[in-house]
Amino acid sequence: MEGIVIIQFKEIQLEDKPCFDEYFKQRRYEQADATFMALFAWQKPYEIQWAEENNILYIRSGRGNKQFWIPPFTGKDSDFIKGLERMQQWFADHGYPFLLKGVTPAAAERIRAYCPECYTFTPDRDNYEYVYLTQNLINLSGKKYRQKKNNLNHFRSEYIARWEYEPITEDILDECLAAETTWYQQHADQEDAAELSGERQAIEQVFRHWTALGATGGAIRIFNKIVAFSVGEMLNNDTAIIHFEKSDPQIRGLYQAINHEFVVHAWSHTTYINREEDMGIPGLRHSKESYNPCHFVEKFDVTLKD
Repeated sequence: MEGIVIIQFKEIQLEDKPCFDEYFKQRRYEQADATFMALFAWQKPYEIQWAEENNILYIRSGRGNKQFWIPPFTGKDSDFIKGLERMQQWFADHGYPFLLKGVTPAAAERIRAYCPECYTFTPDRDNYEYVYLTQNLINLSGKKYRQKKNNLNHFRSEYIARWEYEPITEDILDECLAAETTWYQQHADQEDAAELSGERQAIEQVFRHWTALGATGGAIRIFNKIVAFSVGEMLNNDTAIIHFEKSDPQIRGLYQAINHEFVVHAWSHTTYINREEDMGIPGLRHSKESYNPCHFVEKFDVTLKD
């Protein structure tokens, strides 16, 4: 009888970035899980760890019965199914319920082909990622964007000659962090306070390692004070992903302004913009849907059938 499957997991360090990036270049991934920045930023709140074995990258989150893994990332000449089998055996040996999250349709198809009757696939709508056509976010054309354009024009006219957009550099990271602190204080009493606290940790982690992570950001000043910022990176060869975006909710049109200006200045060369998931938060879902995504990056939870 074989012993317990041992996979050597560890925390994510900055020096691991080239290793992760090499795996993520093997296929055209569309999801946030396939970016080093997201995994590195959220590793403390979500208890993310990683391991590499036989040219397969494993990523898990949480502890014990509450943990889940995302599908294995395979390198050149490695086998996705062997990675899946090793993960499944690990869960069995440790007595934990098998759970994969963040399973995209492409990964689900490979899992189904391996064993059509073995798994249950449950859509995880709260974690679908919203993908938009870049030119739609820039042009805001037609009736479906009328309200967005009205809010943007209101902001521009209300603060004419008193606002400016600028790229985020290390010189203004402290100012951006101060804006995030103000935003957090305005929202800290909400029901999802734990999630907001985790997001704050993630933002601080990115700001702390800005250059090493290769982050791109933009900010808006009003009366020389930063009141909104957005942070992202290239996800694949034609898609940018927005990881974080904060704006003062009391200023009408500011959200539309940072959204628009960041895309215009940083991502106009791309085809798509991924603005990640809504986490099931009603207001956030309404906001993301109102920008008319061209498609979703669908996600499934995968469990074993009885």
